[in-house]
Amino acid sequence: MSKLPHAIVRPPAGRPCWVSHGNLPLLYLGWGKRDFHKSPLPRHCDAGTSFYLLTKGEALLATAKGEQRIIAPCACLIDRDCMFGISNKRATGVEILVWVWRDAPGSDSLTPLAGDLSVRPLRSESLPRLIELHQQCRDEVARNEPDVSVTLSALRTLVEVELLRAGRAPENEDRRLWQRVSDWISANLSIHAPIPALCDYLRVSPSTLTRFFKKHTKQSPGVYFRKMKQQEALRLIQSEGWSVKAAAFHLGYRHATDLSRALAKAAPPPPGLT
Repeated sequence: MSKLPHAIVRPPAGRPCWVSHGNLPLLYLGWGKRDFHKSPLPRHCDAGTSFYLLTKGEALLATAKGEQRIIAPCACLIDRDCMFGISNKRATGVEILVWVWRDAPGSDSLTPLAGDLSVRPLRSESLPRLIELHQQCRDEVARNEPDVSVTLSALRTLVEVELLRAGRAPENEDRRLWQRVSDWISANLSIHAPIPALCDYLRVSPSTLTRFFKKHTKQSPGVYFRKMKQQEALRLIQSEGWSVKAAAFHLGYRHATDLSRALAKAAPPPPGLT
């Protein structure tokens, strides 16, 4: 561990930042463009646990273990006893978001080892949410209201949740979304306008939903939904012993003959997740 004192290092004059002067859970905020070639961040130990997000460009992160190049988008989670600095060998366009929190993260997955740091790649689609959360932190400290500590603690939880999500593999997130879609369809086979309802549930446009279904099923949402409905009808009739009329009523068909016609024209069961 470094014997350097813990301190908040302000950026060069004119660069945006906020520094706490009270007993808040948040000690420092930094954001915007930085020129680490002209004005490197000297080696130091921050006053708390630091979340450094490189949102654009690349830089050199120096610790007692040596230098490593970090490339946006990425997050550097830095223990308060870790001595570090940031520089660049040439002028490049770099943009950052920085939080320095008084305490360690609430999640063990985000907590760096004592006196060390961890670098986590971020998915680009996570950046808008993290940028918005940083702006909300800046708004809260600017208001300086009596309950600001409570609000900042809540925002910190949201920041940590977003960082955890942002570090997940995209394919895992995609599979989770498909599972949500599958569960929703299974629970709503009886409704008459499923596509608008599913778009509303997922908060996506019909075109986005269509692309998602084409990717996973090679079919449109409407076709897939109808086939799932027919598949459930067959299960109820063949495995559970339901009558066609009872299955039709249960699944929202207006008439039993509508189900009979649908089953007569039914194709093989829809494919699963690709």
